[in-house]
Amino acid sequence: MSNWRVVIFFLGLLCSWSSVNTEDVNVRSMTNQIDLLVKTGQETTLLKRMISTLAIPKELQRTDWKSFTGERAKHICIICQAVVKTAITMRRTGASLDTIEGIIIKLCIALNLQTVDVCHGAIELNAPILFYIVDKRPNLTETDICGVILQTKSCTTANSEFEWSVNIASGSAKVIQKERSDRTVKILQITDVHYDPSYEPRGNADCDEPICCRQGQNKTNTSGLTAGYWGDYHYCDTPWHAVTDVLDHIKDVHKNITYIYFTGDIIDHGIWETTKAGNIESLTKSYAELYDTFGDIPVYPIFGNHEPQPANIFAPSYLKNEDFSTEWLYTLMADTWINYGWLPESTRSTILKGGFYTVSPKKGFRIIALNNNVCYTYNWWLLYDPRDPDDQLRWLIDILEKAEESNEYVHILAHIPPGDESCYITWSREYRRIVNRFAHIITGQFNGHTHNDELRIFYDLENNTKPVNVAWNGGSLTTYPSLNPNYKTYDVNANTFEIEDIHTWIYNLTLANENPTQRPQWFESYSFKEQYGLRDLSLNSLNDWVITLSQNSSMLRTYHKNFIKLADPGLQIGCQNTCLKEYLCKIVTSAVDDDSQCKYFTKQ
Repeated sequence: MSNWRVVIFFLGLLCSWSSVNTEDVNVRSMTNQIDLLVKTGQETTLLKRMISTLAIPKELQRTDWKSFTGERAKHICIICQAVVKTAITMRRTGASLDTIEGIIIKLCIALNLQTVDVCHGAIELNAPILFYIVDKRPNLTETDICGVILQTKSCTTANSEFEWSVNIASGSAKVIQKERSDRTVKILQITDVHYDPSYEPRGNADCDEPICCRQGQNKTNTSGLTAGYWGDYHYCDTPWHAVTDVLDHIKDVHKNITYIYFTGDIIDHGIWETTKAGNIESLTKSYAELYDTFGDIPVYPIFGNHEPQPANIFAPSYLKNEDFSTEWLYTLMADTWINYGWLPESTRSTILKGGFYTVSPKKGFRIIALNNNVCYTYNWWLLYDPRDPDDQLRWLIDILEKAEESNEYVHILAHIPPGDESCYITWSREYRRIVNRFAHIITGQFNGHTHNDELRIFYDLENNTKPVNVAWNGGSLTTYPSLNPNYKTYDVNANTFEIEDIHTWIYNLTLANENPTQRPQWFESYSFKEQYGLRDLSLNSLNDWVITLSQNSSMLRTYHKNFIKLADPGLQIGCQNTCLKEYLCKIVTSAVDDDSQCKYFTKQ
C-alpha cells in the first residue's frame, strides 16, 4: 500500500472540489495562470482564487483520489493536465530542474497538499526521474502522463504506445489427472510489515504528515493522541518489537509450516524521507530476522512497491544509469534470498532482470513469484517503456506453458492484487487473459498491498457466470491505517495444492496497548470455511457464496468486518448498503477496467 498523495503536485491535486466550476477552471485557464507565476514570480488574483478554491482540507489529505467520480474526477484531470503541461513546457524550453521543482513545491504548499517538509522531500526525490523521462520521450504529453497516473473514465490517454497485448498460444487446456490427497500441508503468509525504524511509543499519533507515530513529531502534537506501544490505529506503521513478536508467536504456535510466502513491503510509508541506505538496513534486518526465526523452513519472498528508492520506482533492467537503476535492489535481494538457501542459484538471472523468479519445491508443484509492482501507476517508468516491462508477462506465459506440459500445479505470488485500481489497465487486462488461459493449473494466488483481508474471484472471459480462479490477500502486519495486525495460514492439499481452508490470526490493538508490558494476545479470528458455512473452497462453492453475499446483507456485513480485521475504528463506523455493495464488487473484479461482474451481482 502506498501513500502517494504527496509525491508531486500534479499527482496530488486531490480533494473535494464541489465548489469548482469547470467553466472557470480548465486546462487552458489553469496553465495560463501558472505560466504567469513562472514568468513573474507572482501569483495573480485569479490564481490565488483558484488555489483558495482547490486547497485541500486537512481531513481529505489522505483521500484516495482514484476513487473520485463524476465532476470531481474531471476536476482532478483538468488540474493534473494543466500543471504537467506547464512543467513539460518549462523543461523543454530550458528551465532548470531546480526552477521547476521550486514552482511545484510552492504550489504543493499553497494548495495544502502536504506540509512544507513533505512537499520538499517527495518532489525532490521524484522530479529527477520524471524529467529524465520527459527528456527522453519528446512526444510524451500531459494527456499521456495524467491518463496513465489517474486512469479514470475522465482521464485517459489515446496514445497507442500504452495499449498493447501479449501473445497467448491458442489451444485446449491440458487437464492434469491427479487425485486429491487426504493430507494437507500448511503454508504461512506474511505480508506488508512496513517496519518503521522511527516508530516512537507515545509519539504523535495525529500528525500532519502521511505517516505518524515517529520520532521528532511530538512538537506538532495538538490533539494529545499518542502512539501505542504495539502499534496504533492512526496512520502509523510497525515498531520493531511488534515485528519480532509476531514471528516469535508464529514459531511458538505453528509447528508444522511447510512453506512461507512473504508477499512484500518491508519499508515504511515515510516516502518523503526514505534513503537507499535506510532501505538496505531495514531489508537486511527484516530478512535476517525471518531466517533466524524459521531456520530451514523455505521462505518465498517477493518485492513490495515500497522496497525501491524512491518508493514505487522499478526501472527497466536495461537502464544502467546509476541515478535511476533498480539493479542495486535486485542484486541485494538475489544475494539475500539465495544465500539464506531459500532460492536456488538458477533464480538469480530473472531476479536481476526484473525481480521475478520460479521454483519447483517438489515434483508436480511450481511457485511463480512476480514483481507486478512494475504495473503500479506511480511507477514512473511506465511512462518511459509501458509495453510489458522486462518482458515479465511473456516470461509468465512461457513458464505456465512448461508447467502445463509437465503436469505441474502452480501458485502465483504477486504484491498487488488483480483488479486493484492502482495497477495500469493494460497490464491488468493482459494478466487476466493469462490467468483465464491457465486457470486449470493455477491452484492458488497470493497477494498483499491493500492491507485488507480480502479475495478476488476471476470469471471466464467468455462466460461471466463461470468462476475460473481466485486470488487471496494476506492482509498486513502493519496497522496502517486503522487495522489490526494479522497473518494467515492455509491448509493446502498435498497433491493438488488447492486451498482447503484459510485461518486468519490477529490481535486487538486496543487491548494490546492497554497492557504494553505484556505480549499481545494473538487469536484465530476465523476459519474461512467455518465462518461462512462452506463445504469447501472450490470455485463452485465460492461462487455460491458470492451469490449468497449479494442476497444476504448480514453475511456481507460479516465479510466487511473480516475485511477490516475486526479493527475497532472500522467497527464503530460500520458499513451500510452502498458501502457493502462496494465490497461485493471488489470480490468479483479481477481486471481494472471491467465492472461487468460488479453490475451482474449488484444488479446495477
